[in-house]
Amino acid sequence: MKGRKIHILLYLFLFFVLRTNAQQDPQFTHYMYSDFLINPGVAGSGGICATGIFRQQWAGFQDTWDDLETGKTEKYSTAPQEVLITFHAPVKALHGGLGLAVCQDKYGYQNDIGVKLAYSFKVNFGGGTLGIGVAGDFLSRTLHGDRYHPKQEGDPKVVTSNVSDFYIDAAFGLYYINPDKWFAGMSATHLITGEGKNTHQKTARHFYFYGGYEFALPFNPNWSLKPCAMIKTDFVKAQYDLTVLTEWTKIVWGGVSWRIDRDAVALLVGARPFINSSTAARGLEFGVSYDITTSRLGYNHKRSFGGPEIMIKYCFTIIPPVSVYGYKNTRLLGNKPTEY
Repeated sequence: MKGRKIHILLYLFLFFVLRTNAQQDPQFTHYMYSDFLINPGVAGSGGICATGIFRQQWAGFQDTWDDLETGKTEKYSTAPQEVLITFHAPVKALHGGLGLAVCQDKYGYQNDIGVKLAYSFKVNFGGGTLGIGVAGDFLSRTLHGDRYHPKQEGDPKVVTSNVSDFYIDAAFGLYYINPDKWFAGMSATHLITGEGKNTHQKTARHFYFYGGYEFALPFNPNWSLKPCAMIKTDFVKAQYDLTVLTEWTKIVWGGVSWRIDRDAVALLVGARPFINSSTAARGLEFGVSYDITTSRLGYNHKRSFGGPEIMIKYCFTIIPPVSVYGYKNTRLLGNKPTEY
């Protein structure tokens, strides 16, 4: 009976998620590489890592209006554009990791710049590592209201001047990784909700559930399959991402991703060109993706021709020197060893 109740609850949860979409936070097709932005538990996982992502969503989407003074039709690009830079590293003295993320999110006539500082406490078990993370978020939001062109003048809900707000927020996350096997994470952002005094925009709590698994293909172990998924929801609306990647000898990878509810289908390719090298470049990885817009924003409706995204990541580890003890000759046996 207990198992039946769990199945019913799981069905209702998935049914709820699949029937809703969208939310406030920036989204990336390379979400498996940008998860530190939403999950502070990632900090310190995988060595010392720096990641940069540039995303142009709905490229070609623009706002148009008729200038009554000049009689010309003016155009302004309002397509969302995101830039993300993250850095995190393990800190043995803190029994965990520290991290920093900087993100710029431009959409419409609004520009958000956020900074995240995170700490993750690490616990080893089951052949992997669990990170329990907390983060402080600082967000500067600017709204260029003077660029709005409302159909009805004098609407008190429409901001017609340039205004800014500053938000202080917090996030919490859990992240487990078993190297070269599987990973899973769950997190919550915008734990301190509030409304801007000038923009009058509210922040809402967001919850993320994601994970992935890697296994070698039985007919050719040089190839591996890496399915992963992410659920993003504020329990009012949600979005569901499904991705399947294939990888050859850890060097090149590619696959397809689907953002449910007719938003986009994406193609992804990437490489670790120096993975087998003994130089410092062996930790370099890059990837590109292209979102094919499947909603009514698509190019068939002369609004958007998709969304390109570029990702670059570099990870390395610092191996401390091993202390070697020995004896200069047999007469020193029993004395304190000499450290080399």
